[in-house]
Amino acid sequence: MRTGSIVPTGRGLVDLLFVLVLGTIAMVGFQDTFHGWTFLLAGLLGLLLGALLAHLAAEFAQPFVVLALFVVVAFFLLGGAVAGPESATAALPLPDTLVDLADKSVHGWKELLTTLPPVDGGPLLALPYLLGLVAGAGTLTLARRLRSAYLPLVGSLALLASVILLGVQHATHLVVIGLLFAAVGVAWVVVRARRLSQTVTIGSRNTSRVLMGAGLCGAAALGAVVVGPHLPGTGEERTVLRTWIEPPFDVGQYPSPLASFRKHTEKYAGPPSYKLWDKTLLEVDGLPEGTRVRFAGMDSYNGIVFGAANESGTEPGNADTFQKVGSVIDNPVRGKEVQAKVTVGEAYRSVWLPEAGALTGLELGKGLADQTDAFRYNLATNTGVVPGGIEPGDTYAFTAVLPEDGLEKGLTTWEGSLPGIEAANRFSELAGQLAGPEVTGPLERVLAIAEEMKTSGKYTDGGDGAEQFRPGHSLARLSEFTAADRQMAGNDEQYAAMMAILANQAGVPARVAMGAKVPEDGVIKGKHVEAWVELRAADGTWRTLPRERFMGDTPPEQETPQQKKLVAGKVIPPPAPVRPPSSAGDPVEDSLDRLDQHRESDFEIPGWVFWILKWIVLPLLLVAAVLGLIIFLKKRRTRLRRTTGTAAARVAAAWRDLLDHARDHGHAVSGRATRREQAAAIPVEGLAPLARLANAGTFGRTEPTDEQAEDLWKQVDAQRTRMVEPLSRLQRWKVALNLTSFRPLSRS
Repeated sequence: MRTGSIVPTGRGLVDLLFVLVLGTIAMVGFQDTFHGWTFLLAGLLGLLLGALLAHLAAEFAQPFVVLALFVVVAFFLLGGAVAGPESATAALPLPDTLVDLADKSVHGWKELLTTLPPVDGGPLLALPYLLGLVAGAGTLTLARRLRSAYLPLVGSLALLASVILLGVQHATHLVVIGLLFAAVGVAWVVVRARRLSQTVTIGSRNTSRVLMGAGLCGAAALGAVVVGPHLPGTGEERTVLRTWIEPPFDVGQYPSPLASFRKHTEKYAGPPSYKLWDKTLLEVDGLPEGTRVRFAGMDSYNGIVFGAANESGTEPGNADTFQKVGSVIDNPVRGKEVQAKVTVGEAYRSVWLPEAGALTGLELGKGLADQTDAFRYNLATNTGVVPGGIEPGDTYAFTAVLPEDGLEKGLTTWEGSLPGIEAANRFSELAGQLAGPEVTGPLERVLAIAEEMKTSGKYTDGGDGAEQFRPGHSLARLSEFTAADRQMAGNDEQYAAMMAILANQAGVPARVAMGAKVPEDGVIKGKHVEAWVELRAADGTWRTLPRERFMGDTPPEQETPQQKKLVAGKVIPPPAPVRPPSSAGDPVEDSLDRLDQHRESDFEIPGWVFWILKWIVLPLLLVAAVLGLIIFLKKRRTRLRRTTGTAAARVAAAWRDLLDHARDHGHAVSGRATRREQAAAIPVEGLAPLARLANAGTFGRTEPTDEQAEDLWKQVDAQRTRMVEPLSRLQRWKVALNLTSFRPLSRS
């Protein structure tokens, strides 16, 4: 090994400076992805360390594998300190810190892509640090070990491409970043080309070459700015990885708050502990009186309930999905900015986070701070979910924008209807009848329907004397609600659901929202809770149709009118006929008489029979029940994985199901390994192709079809069959009853 210079000098120093400048320009592209500028410090530290390690490896003639080892050591040695440690010990390379860094280096990329920018720094700062390390080491290695003027630039270009792909769709200053990168990159290529050419020139010719080169660079930059945007294939939409990654969160697992609306009413007939009419839900400080606090926006109807959709289809990209967010939320809504603090009252227990307007910042406080990473927010519906639940005494603060959401005169609405509302198409004729033939415009039809519902309908919460007005807003309940031979009577639940359905049938996308208006003292109780409808305007905003526009407060009449002008959405079948009394007497009394006669007989069951039943049969039945429950739970788990979720989710679930089957066979599987690594670690033939298919379905550029998902499941079934074929009957029972797959995957 030859001795070398630790401090770069001469040409090595020039190349180092160009690597740092190009890397810094590329890292600035993360400014729309991360909150603040700490990401740039992490990236610059990585660039500097990586480049210095590459310089040392080149000076001391070390192979690439040694350089790679140096980069890995540098990442784990300083990664904890770079990634915003919560404590001093977390900055040290202790075992827990090393495990967290390893996890972020593998899974952090998907977490970054599924978090709504701008992303808070914290542990994810390990990613720009890692990018800087790799780019700095790789680029300077190419510059020091290749006699080419152009190839070293590939390393910096790869870093710039990575930043763009991991960034956002509409980045600011991207043109400036590109021009600066191009100018510095061309300058580096020129410097290296002159260095390698060994050309000796006189001063005047050297000056002319510099001037000519500067002119060509300026002309190229001008052409890129003026002509570039008009070239084929260019446009506002850029290719970023965020558009291909579906956030791994299923909001459909949480119940719709609208279904439990009646618990907030005065005449709720359920258990007293569930009656929320006069109980405190929230204490709000900072919001003006009358501000609507939204519990949840519901943009999907399945014929049973209105709920929040995982992807409503109303917005491009992931804007209408529930995404992870940071303390600062890049919300494009414009309006009046407000700041509020909320204390959860004694009666509010839910996963839905009440907030006003469109969130631009959130700080989870007492009782919720540990759920910051779990919180998900939907930009399209302005709805937040805390998966771990919100309990009395919890606190949080938020900043938000209150948009202009009134239905001013002359407003143009969005054409069409809300995707996923097809289940209620049976009410299209009713919408036309309520609007009337003389009304033509979509918004005018909706307002006419609202006025007719308010005029003809009655308000009731059920309760004593009104039990026939049931809760719920399923198709059957809403058909009953609008039946021609019955009164239209109900509360916010039925009226808001029906109004949203009829608005969609009238050609205006509409959804339901539930929440409350802030009273004068800021204390929201159950009696303040209401439901309203939101209509989509032509500019994409959502405008509020308040409950007062489509619902009154007149109680229903005591006698149900026989005929109304409303037409039922569904014909109610006649009641089932009552069975006539039998001449043979009461069957219940007959059976009791026969039982008494049996007891009066002289026959007695021997004691040994009871002993066998108690000590042999009953234990065997219990064991059989437990074993049967294990087999049932496994089959049910497989069935749910096979039939629940999107095609991509079912593809991922197929591989997980096969892993669980392999674990029940006794094979050790690591939860930190990739699918290919897991397949290689299991000594069973045929797993590698299935792992590749699962990867293609989960991370591929296109969403897998239902047929592809089902085909993978069939291959998994065949593989499971092949795995049990060589086993004996006893071994098969051991596999079927093995409880290993019920435990989480090992993290080792």
